[in-house]
Amino acid sequence: MARNNSQPSMACSSIGRPYISSLDMDRADDIWQCVKNKVASSLCGPHVTAMPHLRDAQMFRPLCVIGKRVERSLRVRKVRSLFPLGPLKDLLDDPAGSPEASLKTEGLVRCDFLHDEFLDGVGRVRVQVSNLRKEAAVCPLAPHRQLSLRDNLPWLDSVHRLYLVSEVYCSSDAKLRVLGMERRTELRLGPDTPLAFSCLRLSVSPSGLLEVCDGWEGSYLHPKARWAKFDSPDYASLVAGRPVSEPKMMSLLSQFAFNISHPSIISLPNSALHLPGPSPSKEQHQEAQEISSEALLPLEEEEEVGS
Repeated sequence: MARNNSQPSMACSSIGRPYISSLDMDRADDIWQCVKNKVASSLCGPHVTAMPHLRDAQMFRPLCVIGKRVERSLRVRKVRSLFPLGPLKDLLDDPAGSPEASLKTEGLVRCDFLHDEFLDGVGRVRVQVSNLRKEAAVCPLAPHRQLSLRDNLPWLDSVHRLYLVSEVYCSSDAKLRVLGMERRTELRLGPDTPLAFSCLRLSVSPSGLLEVCDGWEGSYLHPKARWAKFDSPDYASLVAGRPVSEPKMMSLLSQFAFNISHPSIISLPNSALHLPGPSPSKEQHQEAQEISSEALLPLEEEEEVGS
């Protein structure tokens, strides 16, 4: 009889001690999407925003900027897209005139936080945080103080609103684990990894003037917003801005529909609506009318606390 020379697997080498392997960051980010809101609200309170993607955590330090674009569609009423834009000083026309980065750091708070949850198709997931530290920007922008953004920012004409990160909750020992009977995977996050943050709502004019909307009060982001992962194709399209021709076309269609509903107003000349290329089909003409009607609808104002 042949002898069995195979060695026992590491997972079964000791009873009660499954083999632990490293959890891939992309896989960890997918799991984080399912538990992040529960973890952030339990760990830091209800009025914070959970870190959108663990891979992009360092882009949400205090005084970093977040952009939001709100887009319409014939099928979807409103789509909110959020994307990180980097430190505020890197976006200003005069970086030397940027506010001093005054940060207030609270000491480590031992929390011994543990969140267990079973996810279909994944298994039992555990998030463990032993200590937490908060970094806060100390009033760098006075209410109604205006700063000038660089005029060569590609997203300046298409962004709907900007936010400034004001408080960040960091941990140096956070772990994300997927627990199995014989095999466990684990991701240990790096030192001072942001897990949640608070932000300020900023107003930005088409000319690039930036100011705090309502003083130094916090504002959390809409929970149904869609976050773009940094360096993804979706992120690149958001940062690049809209095509130049789109606002002009929407403006012409909106004005055309307005003139039809208000015949006493002087209409645009026919040449203004003449576009190069072949004549539009009946379906294209009907779609253009639907778009023009949609363009006339006022953009819904954001909720005061959930914007």
